[in-house]
Amino acid sequence: MIRKISYSLSLVVTLSTSLFADMSIEIGKRFQSQLDTMTKYHVDDTKNIEQDVTQFVSQATLFTPEEQEQYQHIFKQRFFEPWHIYEMGLSSKDKYWQIKNAKQETYKKEGEKISASWYQEYIEKSNFGAYDTLRTPAITIAHTDLKLFPTEEEIYYDPSKSGQGFPFDYNQNSAVYLHTPLFVSHYSLDGEWIFVKTAFANGWVKKKDIAFVDDEFKTKFENNKYAVTTKDNLNLKDDGQIVSIIKMGTIFPMNGTSKLLITKKNAKGYGELKNVKIRDDDIVAYHPYDFTRENIIKIGNQLINEPYGWGGKLQARDCSALTRDFFAPFGVYLSRNSSQQSRDGKSFISLKGLTAQEKKDMIVQYAKPFRSILFVPGHIVLYVGVKNGEPIIMHNYWGVRKCNGDKCVIGRSIISTTEPGREMIDVKTESMLSNTLQAIVNF
Repeated sequence: MIRKISYSLSLVVTLSTSLFADMSIEIGKRFQSQLDTMTKYHVDDTKNIEQDVTQFVSQATLFTPEEQEQYQHIFKQRFFEPWHIYEMGLSSKDKYWQIKNAKQETYKKEGEKISASWYQEYIEKSNFGAYDTLRTPAITIAHTDLKLFPTEEEIYYDPSKSGQGFPFDYNQNSAVYLHTPLFVSHYSLDGEWIFVKTAFANGWVKKKDIAFVDDEFKTKFENNKYAVTTKDNLNLKDDGQIVSIIKMGTIFPMNGTSKLLITKKNAKGYGELKNVKIRDDDIVAYHPYDFTRENIIKIGNQLINEPYGWGGKLQARDCSALTRDFFAPFGVYLSRNSSQQSRDGKSFISLKGLTAQEKKDMIVQYAKPFRSILFVPGHIVLYVGVKNGEPIIMHNYWGVRKCNGDKCVIGRSIISTTEPGREMIDVKTESMLSNTLQAIVNF
């Protein structure tokens, strides 16, 4: 049976002996970026629906302890998968899929066209002649990004068009959180990047952000006793200096006395588990976090009004990162992109071929508040309940499609109906979610 524990109080006691630990976790914040200063619009839904999940939690059907234990078992299997493989195992298509951009007209952020020689340079730096030669497990020791090419440079299709310019950087595959297990393929030619496989994607990460791990480390980490961050945008400090942001849903192992452990890289490049001090209350909990209405509110409300960050760019979230990070604290593992997430549930109910009203009726009848995601190719949303007979969703939404092809940029996570922007005279009705949603995925 899942233990209902005030973990913040437990940590004050169990970590009292680690007051002199040089690493600590405390409340922080995501750094401000262009994502925060972009012009974003309100629609009637964001004005008329209170942007707070509290009003919907009474509709939630809670997971039983047995259900959570089953999901937690799957979570551990998938999360640690990179430590239990012996080769990268990528098809040629998956290994080289980033090269497709070299055949298209692409641009830098400022609008300068990217040359064929630029692509040739980074294809060479990718050093795929050494593919799958290291074959060793590793772990992230900081929040980092998974890139298509071994560079921080950005790739855009047409910066002048909505949905093709910033923040849609096609060199950004995904954010990768602290303590993510990895399988290492090889180094870039300059030795500064490493090609890796995570449980959810593959690509390039900076060498400085990972540590190799040995069997002893894996045994200590993969010990079936874990904590999870339940507060977003925490700071990890080493000797008082911020070394990484920690996003909500990040996993930590605990030792036999319930002390949290953090990975620190030694001089040989290998990870070692050290005690870490928790400096604030109510920021971590035993994993899985109890799926209670109180905890749904705590997790859900932190995900509202966050700027849209394609692929987790600039420490923010896109639509599938929102759904993934809502479920992760509760021990439910979701894949990284929307198409994969549509196959993660216990049941899949197709909405294809239905009218908008029929789709809404099906959602109200068969979807489960806070336990269902709704899928359309390219977008995914969390179903939170019903208001005035309408299905209500929480999602990180780039914008409302207009008849001329442009978008009215919402650019943040919101609570809305399946028809945000329907009051706009130039809305493209056939592009509204009520018309395009294709499936209900239940957990």
